[in-house]
Amino acid sequence: MAPTSDSARSAIPASTAPAPAEDIAECLGGEVHLAYARRPATGLVTVAAGFTPEAARARARTRAAALEVLHMLPGGFPQPRMGGERDLYLSDFMPDPPAEGHERVAGLGLLSGERYLLPAEVVWMGERDCGVEPTAVGVVGDEDDGVSGAIADLLAHDMVTRWWSSPRMPLVRVSAHLASLIPESAAAAVPALGLRVSAFVLPASGFQIAVVGVSGEGTTIATAAARTVKEAVGEAFLRALAARAQPWSTLSTADSLRRLTVWHREVDYLAYLEWSALDADLGSLDPAEAGDGSPGWADIACRRFGHEPIVVGLDMLGRPVKVLCPGAACYRTVPPGTTLPCPVP
Repeated sequence: MAPTSDSARSAIPASTAPAPAEDIAECLGGEVHLAYARRPATGLVTVAAGFTPEAARARARTRAAALEVLHMLPGGFPQPRMGGERDLYLSDFMPDPPAEGHERVAGLGLLSGERYLLPAEVVWMGERDCGVEPTAVGVVGDEDDGVSGAIADLLAHDMVTRWWSSPRMPLVRVSAHLASLIPESAAAAVPALGLRVSAFVLPASGFQIAVVGVSGEGTTIATAAARTVKEAVGEAFLRALAARAQPWSTLSTADSLRRLTVWHREVDYLAYLEWSALDADLGSLDPAEAGDGSPGWADIACRRFGHEPIVVGLDMLGRPVKVLCPGAACYRTVPPGTTLPCPVP
């Protein structure tokens, strides 16, 4: 079901279009593939993007399965106390937390192997009247990257959220190098379809964070972390395209309102990003190639947040579905109240 019109609207399937149980769409002239997956138990629709149909389909399936589990928590997965678990509370995840419920979710420390019991409010993805905004940050959405990719997601969102509220460090503008950061044919299709891609990098210690906006009749902005600039920009680009095709009715209320704000105020958002950006030599951004002794993603997160990441795996096969970490700026009581809320949920 590839689009045939050369308009910007048809370049990315409309976010209100119905999604079948599982299907593949092409965008950017067939250079990027969008996979739609609907889970039968909850009716959730998940959209994932990839540079091949196989990659997009695998991502959509993995993420849809994880989100279905998280939406069914905690009632469908009782968490009996086995003894020896360490309790964490909302105060470990956010300042000035709201009143906490009694439901707990089991998790496992990725470095220590310690067992934890977590407040369901920071794990569950459904809507509830609890004052905690549900977040998909840290959801395992790729079979290949698995838990490591979910930790990188935590790091990216934490750093961009903090940067957005206080942009003391300039972003590095890499939009001019797009053809060397994503498949050249995909980069060439962007202007031909009336779209624009703005790409920026926020360097970190041992890895890179990309912030990518895809604009034209509304803007979606996404972020990703990876070892190299190319990997980070490519992943953020795919996430931004998937966000354009995700039906807003499937998002949480807070995320839908944020998406709506970003969509309609694309000029403001891109101006905000450009305001602090500097041009730099692309070759100077990536650190030396990591060796066997370089820290893993779990170690990097522990060093940054002061706590080890915790994995939650509650489906029938025991597969991980989400990674959380106290200290990460990914857990909120209410949507940001600033004029331009941070565009990444």
